[in-house]
Amino acid sequence: MGNRSVEQIRADLAANRAKLSEATADLVESMKPANLAREGVDQVKQFAKTEFDSVTSPLRDEDGGWDLNKLLIVGGAVLGVIAFAVTLNSVANRRVLTTAQRRALEK
Repeated sequence: MGNRSVEQIRADLAANRAKLSEATADLVESMKPANLAREGVDQVKQFAKTEFDSVTSPLRDEDGGWDLNKLLIVGGAVLGVIAFAVTLNSVANRRVLTTAQRRALEK
């Protein structure tokens, strides 16, 4: 290390400058708003795909296709919840109308 010539030192300095220049250019390129936005979009897409796959994996068969029996069970459950909510809303509206009608009759 102590026996290096001036030419070797100059060559090392030139190589280090080239590396530093390349690293700086890479940093500047990675910090451009368009590149940051693209990276953010890519991360969001990957996150959404991962979450979708994890949520839908119980509804898939061994081959990766949709398991129709499981889909029918989930669809039936959703339909049952909707029917219950509609029925409950209908009963509540009848009760309100009945009370309003009683008040109208009392006047």
